[in-house]
Amino acid sequence: MAAVGFAAFIALALAFAHDTADLGAYRYSPPEEFLGLPRVPAGRLTKASTVVRGAKVTGYQTSDRSRTVFLTVRELPIVSPSAVLDTVVTEATTGFHVENVRTVDPGERGGVMKCGHASGMKKAGKPQDMAFCVWVDGSMWAVYMEHGDDVTLDTDDLANDARKFRHLAEVRA
Repeated sequence: MAAVGFAAFIALALAFAHDTADLGAYRYSPPEEFLGLPRVPAGRLTKASTVVRGAKVTGYQTSDRSRTVFLTVRELPIVSPSAVLDTVVTEATTGFHVENVRTVDPGERGGVMKCGHASGMKKAGKPQDMAFCVWVDGSMWAVYMEHGDDVTLDTDDLANDARKFRHLAEVRA
């Protein structure tokens, strides 16, 4: 009986090895500038940071507010990122019209990532499109959003931006 239990444990560990290999290996340390956009002072994000308990909120924005990159990140050990991904996508986009969500390469940090488009956010009374990626790995989940006048809605370009941000902001713990 013990041998069967041990064999089952090994089989499960191998099946989820890509998800659990870096459990807690990274921490979130956002850069002061990203894509040429300066980081928004934390005091201007206080209201937004109460949306998700324990989450860190980071924003980057042009001075005329024509382009914004906004992140919500929650650091915590996640045993199976693939089991958490769709829940985070759904919660992050509640209230928006969501389309074209697809799985993309999460990059060198591993885990899982999906990107898509959403509309419903208003700027100056007009609906505005927003592009987003959500990644989940063994150390955190993150919602990466871009919106503004010059934001590309091409999913591959968006995924590249999200992977660039991850490379800068996820550092070894």
